Amino acid sequence: MNNQQIALKLMSVPGLGPRRILNIWRKFKEIDQVFHASIEEICSVPGIDARIARCIKSTDNEDFIASQLKILSNSPFQMTTLFDQSYPPQLKNIYDPPVILYHHGDFSDRDHDAVAIVGTRKPTSYGKSLAEELVKGLVGQGITIVSGFARGIDSAAHKSALLNDGRTIAVLGNGIDRVYPPENRELRSQIVANGVYCSEFPFGTKPDATNFPRRNRIISGLSLGVVVVEAGQKSGAILTAYYANDQNREVFALPGRVDDLKSQGTNQLIQKGAKLITGVDDILEEIDRIRKFPVKSRQLQIEFKLEGEEKAVYDVLSNEPIDIDSLAEKLKKSPYEVLPTLLTLELKGAIRQLAGKMFIRVT
Repeated sequence: MNNQQIALKLMSVPGLGPRRILNIWRKFKEIDQVFHASIEEICSVPGIDARIARCIKSTDNEDFIASQLKILSNSPFQMTTLFDQSYPPQLKNIYDPPVILYHHGDFSDRDHDAVAIVGTRKPTSYGKSLAEELVKGLVGQGITIVSGFARGIDSAAHKSALLNDGRTIAVLGNGIDRVYPPENRELRSQIVANGVYCSEFPFGTKPDATNFPRRNRIISGLSLGVVVVEAGQKSGAILTAYYANDQNREVFALPGRVDDLKSQGTNQLIQKGAKLITGVDDILEEIDRIRKFPVKSRQLQIEFKLEGEEKAVYDVLSNEPIDIDSLAEKLKKSPYEVLPTLLTLELKGAIRQLAGKMFIRVT
């Protein structure tokens, strides 16, 4: 099997997500050896129990693999796996890098210097204008712009990068054979000509709401830092900032009016440690420092009430460390559904993350 077939087969195994696959790769010198290993050997991989080991040995999803490879061979799209040397190096270093990147357009060494610009889908003229100016200044310094291809600030960031002869990477919450939002069809073609249009989701995946929080870790993972422009308290852009903080990326925020709901999230980020920016020089100063002296980002501590999903997750935690996969199983959710809540609780100071993505209560 080649790397594409191996990655597709592993991703089709129930209960086997990116982190566990990364652990398998670290255990076996050749990743395909896992299919020939004993149950006992597979269970020696962190996070793998007997049930998952048996699934690895028995799962037969040849139809899915064949259908994905057929679409790939009959399209301009490409598939880069975690096991390939061409995989983006910054993304490979996050806790749970996507095992497969479906993409249209080529990743470049120039993308090692990248900054994410994210924000509300319904920006004010002030926010949109400032985002465009920030992008213009960044691409003028050879920095690639990463964003999520959504309406509003995301689309404005992509368009400004292209308008100013820069590179941009769009990270999707659906398969790359679909265009969402539909009005961005022409923008997709423009991005492919001078950047990358990419997703971890298989061909045919619809833009379901649960996909977008998961893709946000890729936006921050591809970047040296994340700039949040106009975002409410529960905006997906704030979640991207959480991921950035978790991945030791720098977090920047553009201040807004105190009475503007679209700036409540960004203003709170600034209160709790994000770097306040008034222009592109504030970003460039930090990016230059990061290039020379990589250091751990400031820990943000945004206050939230402990209720709903946050309370449900907190109640399952105790003083005994538990890994995210086991916690997700207890909550009958996927790790990607649980992680945003864990990050919120951690930033609040209610829980603490230990080595190996283990979590315990603090209060």
